[in-house]
Amino acid sequence: MRIVFLGTPEFAVNSLNALVNEFEVVAVVTQPDREKDRKGRIIEGAVSKRANELNIPVFKFEKIRRDGVEILRELAPDLMVTCAYGQMLSQEIIDIAPYGIFNVHGSLLPKYRGSAPIQRALINGEETTGITIMKTDIGMDSGDILAVKELPIAHDDYVDELYAKLSVLGADLLIETIKGVLAGKVTPIKQNESEVTYAQMIKKEDGIIDFSLSASEIRNKIRGVGYGVCSHQDQPLKIYKLDLATVQCELKAGSVIDANKKGITVACGNGSAIVITELQQSGKKRMRVVDFLNGVKIKSGDEFNGLA
Repeated sequence: MRIVFLGTPEFAVNSLNALVNEFEVVAVVTQPDREKDRKGRIIEGAVSKRANELNIPVFKFEKIRRDGVEILRELAPDLMVTCAYGQMLSQEIIDIAPYGIFNVHGSLLPKYRGSAPIQRALINGEETTGITIMKTDIGMDSGDILAVKELPIAHDDYVDELYAKLSVLGADLLIETIKGVLAGKVTPIKQNESEVTYAQMIKKEDGIIDFSLSASEIRNKIRGVGYGVCSHQDQPLKIYKLDLATVQCELKAGSVIDANKKGITVACGNGSAIVITELQQSGKKRMRVVDFLNGVKIKSGDEFNGLA
């Protein structure tokens, strides 16, 4: 079984490792490296780095539909696998491998098609998510379902924790599915189009905190985006971790109720409140609230604003 793997970020590395352990991975395709460190140096993508460690040829097409078709044909794969690759594929590419293309998707399709299924599940307060292995067609995550495995979302799961859990689950389910297909034990299932929802890409403005929302809504947004942006005395802040307060209050949303080493309690909508436990000043390191309060004075009655 000759396999070409297409993936880019850390989420896809476990799937690549699993394939290498079971099959012949003849090439890896990733997005071109675009991220830079603070010194302006290009950062190699996680999948590219791992493929180089494994001595697997790596291709980085600016536009795979334009630049990659002939190379993929020459590789003569039996199967191609995508996992968080980041580019849409043409029918020409889909038709290259006899077994087609299997995609590892971080949601329970047909819910949360698109580029940010894990983030949007957290933002929307879902209690369950999972992995779907689907057979790629020309649409966006619209192909037939080959396998599904659910995963409960823990109360303390933020996007990084959930990414890590789903990455492992996806790798395991991928191998199980390929072996099942080869053994003739997998029957593809059409997606129910009436149940389709979409997970739009996360944008910068998604991180801005609106304190008029309920505490649960704010917490879920921060869990999904990875942080929340606000300001205190015109100084921008990023909030990374928080809990739901047990107090009920009638203060204006954004008002500080209390600030101590356990957290900064801030009023939210509907009489609810959050307790901020980990945050970051502009230009400073991310820190626990007990350390933050050593350098920043916050008192009851202060206001946190949603725009920074």
